[in-house]
Amino acid sequence: MRGPGLVDRYLAVVERLLPAARRDWGRAMRAELATLDGAAERWRFALGCTRAAMLPGPTGRAAGRSLALVGAGALVLGGEIVLAGVIGEFTPLLLALALLAWLGRRPSYFGPVRPDRAARIARSCGYCLAAACLVALVVAEGLPGLFRPGSLRSGTLFALVLTMVVAAFLAMTARTTRLGGTAMISGIGAGLVAGAAGFVVLPFERIGTPLAHGLPWQGTGLAALPFAAPAVAALVTGLRARRSDQAVMAALCAAALGALLIALAGLSAIVFLPERVPDIVGPVMIPGATAAQRQLENSIEASDPYFGLLVFGALLAALLWAMARPPARAGATIALVLLLGVPPIVLAGTARDFPGTTGIATAAVAVLIGAMVTARPARRA
Repeated sequence: MRGPGLVDRYLAVVERLLPAARRDWGRAMRAELATLDGAAERWRFALGCTRAAMLPGPTGRAAGRSLALVGAGALVLGGEIVLAGVIGEFTPLLLALALLAWLGRRPSYFGPVRPDRAARIARSCGYCLAAACLVALVVAEGLPGLFRPGSLRSGTLFALVLTMVVAAFLAMTARTTRLGGTAMISGIGAGLVAGAAGFVVLPFERIGTPLAHGLPWQGTGLAALPFAAPAVAALVTGLRARRSDQAVMAALCAAALGALLIALAGLSAIVFLPERVPDIVGPVMIPGATAAQRQLENSIEASDPYFGLLVFGALLAALLWAMARPPARAGATIALVLLLGVPPIVLAGTARDFPGTTGIATAAVAVLIGAMVTARPARRA
């Protein structure tokens, strides 16, 4: 008789801890407990009631899943950092990308892909971007150099950024995404235009002449495309989808993809065309430095703006993820947009010796304002 009495008293304590709006539910559970026989069955029922009380509805379950996702993501990124110091950055990066690709095919936050052409194209772009980065790393270091700690020129930061970019592409193309097909296609198309135009009008080696220098009028008309393309994507999406949040996400998609493509093109060109890299650091090098040392330092200096754009693109992709994530409370979504929107503005505003810094910072502020205004759960994707 002691066992059943303990179960009754335990469930009574759980009922008293419930909020007032849930007390009727607690009394109903105690009444149902009275109809059960057997101590084991009664205890299982009581523990089930406890679990239901701790996660009372879809909101609680969603919060638990979000917390678990954040913890798992922090564990993966932390593991990449730790392993990078032991076996180099390349192997942990491959393992992380393989894990993401596996999750992208299973029912999870990253998959499966939404069954429409726009989502499949967007996800393919993410995979192609990752594959191009891996090819550039292999060419830059050679196979033996990929497995030495600190051997990659990109370092651990590059591996972490690439991991987060691929995760963002998967999350934004999963079945639960709020990003509509029109916004995806418009954003990808505008991003390709912005990336190509931005790489052509930027000085390839930071101090040299732009690639567009040989074009008619020195390619001055192309300078507006990196800024105009996201605006056009937002306008087209807004007119077709009739939703302001989709327009903002299209602009974010175009800006993030454009920045990532410029960074990838610049870093790849430095790797594949080392003869194009001028002697940037010659005057400050120690006398007697070898040609290989000078070449390495010149490549590092020439890569700086492109690494900045790589991080900038990843930050914009994170902001896009915050808006495209599954519907949640409006307050939580706005807080997340604010949290992820400040870093790209700070990065753009503090950049030095980079053409268009003021324009990029202004555009980032405008996009963040639009994201805050439209960051609310969608009624229908």
